[in-house]
Amino acid sequence: MKKWMMAGACAALVLLACFKIGLFEQTTTAEQTADHAKVTSESTNDTATSTPETETFIKVGKGDRTLYTDASFTTPLATVNGGELTEYLSKTAEAYQVRTNDGYTGYLSTDDGTEVTKTIQEAPSDLSDAVIVLDPGHGGSDTGALSNDEQTEEKTITLSTAKKVKAELEKAGATVYLTHTADELVPLADICTYSEKKQADVFISLHADSTEYANEATGITTYYYYGEEKSLAQSIANSFSDLPLESRGVETGNYQVLRENLQPSVLVEMGYMNNDEDLSELTSDTYQQQIADSLTRALTDYFK
Repeated sequence: MKKWMMAGACAALVLLACFKIGLFEQTTTAEQTADHAKVTSESTNDTATSTPETETFIKVGKGDRTLYTDASFTTPLATVNGGELTEYLSKTAEAYQVRTNDGYTGYLSTDDGTEVTKTIQEAPSDLSDAVIVLDPGHGGSDTGALSNDEQTEEKTITLSTAKKVKAELEKAGATVYLTHTADELVPLADICTYSEKKQADVFISLHADSTEYANEATGITTYYYYGEEKSLAQSIANSFSDLPLESRGVETGNYQVLRENLQPSVLVEMGYMNNDEDLSELTSDTYQQQIADSLTRALTDYFK
């Protein structure tokens, strides 16, 4: 009898232990499932958070197009420059509602524009974190403007200066690309594509100006196209204040490399090819280095 009672007690203890083990295993499995769900949820949230923001524009087709007051295209409102990146507002079956760079809100035929999406980049807080694309104006068969004696070509000056600018910016830690490093012609559309491919924080096209008559004008002009780039252009123009050639300030410029460029863009006319005094500066290593120093200083201040 005593042995039977002891055997029964042992069996009960075994059953209790098995029950506890089973309960523990169920609890552990439930906790693991909950933890896995939490990790999965956090991973999903992280993925959602890291998805880059985008902005959609309507790029106007080649050649100027008409903007209308209504989607039925009965009343013309304004003319929009070909290639302009207009702000996308809405769409109907046959029309885009857009806001132009000049501030007009109206309707553009879907045949006159295409949707272009840009990833919104976080602006760097220091030049050392920035990507700069430099475009030496002209090249190859496109000589650009000529000196009064037609012996000096604009393309030679822009390429030489761009290389000095690149070297100076790289000393400051920036990542710098040239649209071309040799005497070659790069199509304007390809220049814009290159700027976008490199995700330039700033794009600068370097040129030398010319007028109808010799020795008619002098100085440096900085151009921008979109209103949000005016502050960048102004920062650059201000940096030229101590150069031998006077800064003429900033102006809007309807240039393809600015108008069709998704990246922040400016174009600098560093002087006048057909002004003899300007030319003597443009062709000197000293002046080209001063341009490089000024642009580096301007971009350092701009990103801060």
